[in-house]
Amino acid sequence: MTGVVAATGGGSGEVFVAWDPIPGGVAAAYRVHRRTAPGVWRPLATVTPTAFDPAFPGKVVLLDFAGTFPGGGASGGDEDAAGLRHYVVAALGNAGVEGPWSAEVTAGPP
Repeated sequence: MTGVVAATGGGSGEVFVAWDPIPGGVAAAYRVHRRTAPGVWRPLATVTPTAFDPAFPGKVVLLDFAGTFPGGGASGGDEDAAGLRHYVVAALGNAGVEGPWSAEVTAGPP
């Protein structure tokens, strides 16, 4: 996965996670994982290749809202002690096999 970024969303605790789509329709979908504790990653969402947002032209985008993983982190499961969320993204092939994870990206909600 290339071009993976995380950015602060609006004013309701959202974080955008965006990445470059794999060309040629190789990816049937993408899976976003979020870190809930040091060394602990949970699948956050499976995203179709057509999930776009005008704020990230040419990228596939997920908008992560607060409260997804209650009790998993320093402030109710949403952030680590520094107020940050950590993500990785992987492509899913047509058979549902998950490819390698991207580099970790981090953002803090507003």
